[in-house]
Amino acid sequence: MAPETTPEGWRGRTEDAARCMTAYGFWTEERVRFADLDLLGHVNNKAFMTYAESGRVAFLQATGLWQRDAQRQNVVARIELDYLRELHYPNALRIGVRVLRIGRSAFTLGLGMFANGSCVATAVTVLVRIDMHTRRAVALDEDEIARLRPYLAAAP
Repeated sequence: MAPETTPEGWRGRTEDAARCMTAYGFWTEERVRFADLDLLGHVNNKAFMTYAESGRVAFLQATGLWQRDAQRQNVVARIELDYLRELHYPNALRIGVRVLRIGRSAFTLGLGMFANGSCVATAVTVLVRIDMHTRRAVALDEDEIARLRPYLAAAP
């Protein structure tokens, strides 16, 4: 059975969907730390990468696609991050995750970061499934595809 994919070229760039809370099927919480601030008094760009990582890891753990010491793991091949609004301390974040694409050995996650109901940033991350012994990409198996499929975003 071939993996499901979204239409070629669509990487979650439909900005309206990426910025809408209803577009995401998985959620996790994060908090803005005082240490996340820069000299301008708003959250530093590196902190947004940490928030995206927190969302990604929570999703992978919840779906069983990351398990400590497993033979099959994920490596990040690409990350895009769009900053949409300033974010300040103190604040709470809700991070939504959805699957944008399922390929042969890789899958793409879309993340939305929300504070007070507004989208403050979006991220797109491409993850490649690898064998830890060979350190080479491996095809997603049926179980892995089945774990991703419920979170697959509808094409615009």
